[in-house]
Amino acid sequence: MDIKNSFTDIISLIDHLKRKEQVVGIVEYGGRTFSNMEVGGDYDLTVILNKSISKNFTGVHFHVAGIPTDCMILSVEDFLTDSPRDPFFLVHLNCKILFDRDGITKNILERINSKWKLPEELSEFEKHLFRFTFQHILDKLEHRLYKDKLYSRFFIFSSFDWYLQCYARINNLEVGKSKVHLNYIKDSDYELYELINQMYITDNLSEQFEILKKCANRIIKPIGGLWKKEEILLHLSPGGTVISEEKEAVISLLFE
Repeated sequence: MDIKNSFTDIISLIDHLKRKEQVVGIVEYGGRTFSNMEVGGDYDLTVILNKSISKNFTGVHFHVAGIPTDCMILSVEDFLTDSPRDPFFLVHLNCKILFDRDGITKNILERINSKWKLPEELSEFEKHLFRFTFQHILDKLEHRLYKDKLYSRFFIFSSFDWYLQCYARINNLEVGKSKVHLNYIKDSDYELYELINQMYITDNLSEQFEILKKCANRIIKPIGGLWKKEEILLHLSPGGTVISEEKEAVISLLFE
């Protein structure tokens, strides 16, 4: 569906939204502020409504004077849960209020800052998942690296995106901010930063794969390293934990 809007800048969009009775709040997050109309990058904001208008979508993408705009459309109800129904909603833990009707937005943001904080400690589910998937990605590439070169290059870079997400979780960084994560790596682990940089610069597929392995080992080391060949990792439920009696029962069932 093509719709042309007449907004000359992001400020005029925000002023327009403020006049809507059902809008109780507008917040921005990400790297661009509402006053920045320079070319390059997108603008992220959330429009908060007094009640939901759909259970089928949570936002809309459009352009404002050439600026790609990612606009979440949520309701007050979306902020009244004990945990976010979508992990990306966690960006609201670090956002800036642009408009607040009757203090509603301030109140719900204060609420989620006390309710939605990710636990600093990784769950056993996360540790097992990360250790398995990191090795699984390398296994998929190792013996088929040159079978389809285009796919292999694509898979290396898309897999590193997952590695970076896991790195952010392991180090308790904000969700969904790749630029912030890379800058954090640059400041705290420059050797890893240089490996990542080299992986994207080189055209040698074998070198890219070897660097991906080095990155994987370095990122996953704090939580036990890559899944080992003789090691059994349980596929835990999100709230699950390792109980030795259950693990022994599985081992007995499958291997004894």
